[in-house]
Amino acid sequence: MADKIKGAHLRIKEAGVTDKLIQYIREGLSPLGVNFLVLEFNPGYNYRCFPELADGSFGRDEARKVAAAAKEEGIRIVPLFMCFGHQGWRFEKNKLLKLHPEFDETPDVPEDGDAENTPDLEFYCHSWCASNDDVYKYVFPMMDEIMEDLGADTLHVGMDEVFTMAECPRCKGKKRADLFARSVNILYDHIVKEKGWKMMMWGDRLNHAEKLGYHAWEGDIWDTWHAIDMIPKDIIIADWHYEMNEKGFPSIDAFMEKGFTVISASWKDLTQARFLLDEALKREKSAKDKGFKGQFAGMIITSWSEVTNELLDTFLESVKAREQNDEEKGTRGISSSIVYISEKLG
Repeated sequence: MADKIKGAHLRIKEAGVTDKLIQYIREGLSPLGVNFLVLEFNPGYNYRCFPELADGSFGRDEARKVAAAAKEEGIRIVPLFMCFGHQGWRFEKNKLLKLHPEFDETPDVPEDGDAENTPDLEFYCHSWCASNDDVYKYVFPMMDEIMEDLGADTLHVGMDEVFTMAECPRCKGKKRADLFARSVNILYDHIVKEKGWKMMMWGDRLNHAEKLGYHAWEGDIWDTWHAIDMIPKDIIIADWHYEMNEKGFPSIDAFMEKGFTVISASWKDLTQARFLLDEALKREKSAKDKGFKGQFAGMIITSWSEVTNELLDTFLESVKAREQNDEEKGTRGISSSIVYISEKLG
C-alpha cells in the first residue's frame, strides 16, 4: 500500500510558524512516510492580489520555503481554500463578506449574534451567495495566488457544513442541491478545465444522512445530497468522519460506486481513526469485487486549531516518539492517528 495517501491537515495563518513547520515536515512527517499535507488558509494568507482581504502574515515567501522543503521530502502540498460555506466562524464574518456584503447570503444576520444560545442547525456560519457570480472575481485570483506560490497541483475547496443557502433574494426558492452543484461546477471549470489542476472537496454535503445513518454534520438532511449526481466524478472526495458508526461508514462505498476517488479523514481519536481506516480498506476490497469505478486513495488526519509553534513542537515530539495513545483526544490524539495510518498504509 505504499502508493496510498498518508496525509495530515494543518490550518496556517502566520509567517512566524514557517521554520517550525519546515522542521515538522523534515523531522516529523517525512520519516513517518507522510506524503500528503493539506495546508488550510481560512482565510489566513497575505494576499498580493487583494491586500485588503489579507488576514494573515503567511504569504509567498513563506509558501515557497515550505513548498521547497516538502518537495525535497516527497510530500505533496495541497492548499485548502474554503469555498461557499464557512465564510467566517459562527456569526463573525471573514473579510470578504465584511468588505463585500453583496456576497453575503444572510447580510441581515448580525456579527454580534448569540452563538452560545443559537442552535448550530438554526445558524452556524455565513456563506457566500451561490447565485452572485461576481464573488469569483475575488475568489479565483486568491486561490490561484496560493496555488502558484506553493507550486501545487491540487486544490481543496472545502465545501463542508454548508448549512446557510437558499435564503437571499437571488437564491430563495431554488433547490439546495442545484445551488450546491452549481457552485461546485463553477469552481471545477476554473480549477480543472481552465487551470489544469485537480480539485478536492469535503464530501459531507453529498452524503444522504438518513440513508447512510449519519448525523447532520457528516451527512445532509436538507436534500443537498442530490448534488452527488450533478458534479464531475474526477473530483477527489475527502470523506470525513470523527465519531464511531455502527454501520461502518457506508459513504465510502457510495462514493466509489458513483466513480469518485475517496480519501477518508479522521481527527483526534486514534480508536476511531483505526476503525475508520480498517473499514475503508474492507470496503475498498468489496468495491473492487463489485466492479465499482471509484477507488479508495488513502487517509488524512485533520487538525482544527490554528497552527502555532507550540502546537508544532507537541506534534513533532509525539510523532518522533511514534506515540499511539488511544486515551488522548486532543493534540496527541491527532499525532497518534497520523502515526497509525502512516504505519498501517506502509
